[in-house]
Amino acid sequence: MVERATRSANLALPMTSSAHTTKEAPRHLGPLTGLTGIGPARASQLARLGLFDICDLLVLLPARLRVWPAVQPATKLIPGRVGRVCGEVKGLRFSRLGGRRSMVRVRLADASGEVSLLFFNQPWMREHFKVGLSIEACGQVVESKGVALASPRLGCQAKGELAHGSKTIDAVRHAREASAQDDAGVLAPLPAPGTLEPIYALTEGVGQAFLTSLVSRAVDEFAERLEDPLASEILEAHDLPPLPAAVVSVHHPRSEAAYARALRRLSLEALLRLQAELLRRRRARRQGTARAAKLDPSQAAELRALLPFPPTAGQTEVMAEIAADLSETRPMRRLLQGDVGAGKTMVALEAVLRVAASGGQCAFMAPTELLAEQHFTILAPLLDGAGVSSLLLTGSLSVPERRLALGRLTAETEAGGAAVVFGTHALFSEDVQYRRLDLVIIDEQHRFGVAQRTRLLKKGAHVHALFMTATPIPRTLALTVYGDLDVSILRGLPPGRGELETRWLRGTERRSLPRLLRERLALGGQVFWVCPRIGANGAQADEAAGAPRAGDAQSAYKRLRDSELGEFGVELVHGRLKSAERARRLERFRQGSSRLLVATTVIEVGVDVPAATVMVIEKAERLGLAQLHQLRGRVGRGSADAVCYLLGNEDAAARFEQMERSRDGFELAEADLAQRGMGDLVGARQAGANQEGLADPATDLTLILLARDLVRTNAQLQRAYLSPDADLSTT
Repeated sequence: MVERATRSANLALPMTSSAHTTKEAPRHLGPLTGLTGIGPARASQLARLGLFDICDLLVLLPARLRVWPAVQPATKLIPGRVGRVCGEVKGLRFSRLGGRRSMVRVRLADASGEVSLLFFNQPWMREHFKVGLSIEACGQVVESKGVALASPRLGCQAKGELAHGSKTIDAVRHAREASAQDDAGVLAPLPAPGTLEPIYALTEGVGQAFLTSLVSRAVDEFAERLEDPLASEILEAHDLPPLPAAVVSVHHPRSEAAYARALRRLSLEALLRLQAELLRRRRARRQGTARAAKLDPSQAAELRALLPFPPTAGQTEVMAEIAADLSETRPMRRLLQGDVGAGKTMVALEAVLRVAASGGQCAFMAPTELLAEQHFTILAPLLDGAGVSSLLLTGSLSVPERRLALGRLTAETEAGGAAVVFGTHALFSEDVQYRRLDLVIIDEQHRFGVAQRTRLLKKGAHVHALFMTATPIPRTLALTVYGDLDVSILRGLPPGRGELETRWLRGTERRSLPRLLRERLALGGQVFWVCPRIGANGAQADEAAGAPRAGDAQSAYKRLRDSELGEFGVELVHGRLKSAERARRLERFRQGSSRLLVATTVIEVGVDVPAATVMVIEKAERLGLAQLHQLRGRVGRGSADAVCYLLGNEDAAARFEQMERSRDGFELAEADLAQRGMGDLVGARQAGANQEGLADPATDLTLILLARDLVRTNAQLQRAYLSPDADLSTT
């Protein structure tokens, strides 16, 4: 079952429903509730996938394309690949793995030998297998007391043998759908070898079988009723099929060539909508009016003198661009991108001081309380030294603390009011009001949804907005998702930083890791040990295979605490800790009372510990280039040289070798886009690896430029994709 990533995803700058429906656009087929079985609750679940209208189903881009393999003898199955076998059930065993975790192991035999079928945390599966039952199974091959298929799809080998069994399989499929589990499990019948099957991204409450069925129903009933807004000469010039034919070919593919051609047309459809939305936002900016923060040269010089150190050449250039925006009445919408450690926070500080000097307020929003607290801890003393009051507003404040903070946001400065507020999504809660909000700064802005950003911007009548990211934006992404923003690139690092080496430890090389860590710790260094998971969930396949659990922060913490490295002090930090406890543990690490910090990717952004010189990343193959680069940016922030050790398997060899070669975040961002696709980089769910080299239309610069030019120059397309009553007041 080869899965080939198409990865175009839904190029998520979700538009409001009012922007979805116009008479001319191919979006007038009715709401999803018009389909049988779709009530308000189910429609709400589908809305989380950006599906509001029947047409949304038709143009939904699959995450990947599954190619079903032929049946193999059990003895020919290869671990790490997808295998398909037919056989007879010989036995079953149920095991408890600890806590609520469990495993059902089914022994399946064919003429060549036996294979196990493994089902995790589904104890009811043991009720649906009988010795002698003939079935077909397809799934990922793993080693587990021999060869096994992990969470395979099942089907009937011969329908005539399974009158009772077929009913059972249907019942199980219904139960799985109701519990919102994915497609890994009991389904019947299995598709024929060579069958192409689109696989869609999911959300809680929406399973693969349900969504596939819903899309198929919509295609069968409505595809031919679609109107293509593109003229036939445009389609012919770019070798694109008409929209109705493309919809059928993508959701019911007959060949990979036809699928790829049709996918290009649907990707262009998504890009056209996106470019239309960007055009709408540009028009909205021209209509808006913000308060200008103008300073004369002497005031600007005094303000610059308040910064803790002289800005670099790159910072000076970017500060000038932002200052020019703030001095205008047209609302600023600027994206500031700079590599990890480039000094974006000091650039933001200069903008905050400029607005405060003009009598305005600034809201500084971060995606996590951890990062918001760190910004406050670092910047509040600097602001206080400049005579600018600030406060921290997060969801963990007590009721009295929150009431006091809200009062300071509406009070005049002379009466104890705050000019700057740091926080998370709590900054846009309904009860949060501002005296005069003039500037919004959103750090790591790709972690916020469009709706969240919009709600904060609405807190000020017409505010300036600065979006910051340490994830460099590839050109294709800058032309799409961020195409409505002015872009500033902060290049270079502050002087005095040490060198940062990245090493992928293969096989037996890992045995030297304890010695390497001890040497660093003995010299006064500190260590980050990063794991993708908090606890044991998701580790069942490792355990079933008899392998030691890895990638689990709680287990790594216990292992390191009880090892010879435990004498240096070990702390554990993850996202489920209460913010106060997490802050205490981080502070102990910052102060050096503990020297080794085990953490999940919660520390990916914002954690600044200059003495940290080593990072170890377990199960690094589970992370993309951009995230790996972000994580290693937590070390090497002082003058000492630093090293990042990657622990991962050969599947990610190309990724690890790129990390070893390059420290340039912009170069790695382009590589990440090529490897993983647009969806991941804009915050959508990962769509898988591109195993067979199918092109990703969403990263096709030619297609992106075509969509942009068509929308900008074609009045008919503007009418088709821009609703006359679209909300032009925000973003």
